[in-house]
Amino acid sequence: MPGQPHHTAWTAIPAEEVLPGVTRQTVHGERQTFVRYVYAPGSVFPVHAHPEEQITLVLSGRIAFEIDGVRMDAGPGELIVIPGNVPHGARVIGNESVETVNTFSPRRDAGPRATPGISETGEA
Repeated sequence: MPGQPHHTAWTAIPAEEVLPGVTRQTVHGERQTFVRYVYAPGSVFPVHAHPEEQITLVLSGRIAFEIDGVRMDAGPGELIVIPGNVPHGARVIGNESVETVNTFSPRRDAGPRATPGISETGEA
């Protein structure tokens, strides 16, 4: 219900597989979206873009982001800030699963858009 406090547990939020080896749980507020991603070793999130600003906090594992053609690696306790409409993707580094929490502002009402010239695997 808009404007009302809400309480839940992560275990009550369904996980969906969005790509092979990548699952997410999503919570929408009135003005922002909060997402928990879990990436299996070897998984890739292809380059894409969306109008929302994204802030990603890595909780475990190591992940390499490609943001507008620049690689940025992140590990536990590190943050990545991605402005809206900037092409970005990610891949797991090493053999450990990666867990992140991500905020999107404003609230995310649609999925990411594929970036022209990039295949589903993230290859140009």
